[in-house]
Amino acid sequence: MHDPFEVHFDRAKLSPWYFAVSWARFQLEQKIRQYTDWGFSTSYDEQQLERLLDLEQFLKMTWDERLEAMTADETAQEVQ
Repeated sequence: MHDPFEVHFDRAKLSPWYFAVSWARFQLEQKIRQYTDWGFSTSYDEQQLERLLDLEQFLKMTWDERLEAMTADETAQEVQ
C-alpha cells in the first residue's frame, strides 16, 4: 500500500544534516563503548543509535536521489 504522507523540506540542507547526524552517531558509538567498558547499561543509547542510523540512511538515500536527478538533468541537457 502506498503511504500518502509526504515530507517537504529544503534539500539544500541535506549535506549539513547528514554530516551532523553522522557526527552524532560517531559520538554516541564512542559513548556506548566507554559506558560498556565501565559496566554501565547502554540499552537506551543503543535504541537511540538505531534511530540515528535510520535517519542517517534516509538522509544518504535522499542525497543520492538528488544527485542522480541532477546528473540525469545534466545528461539530458548534453544530449539536446
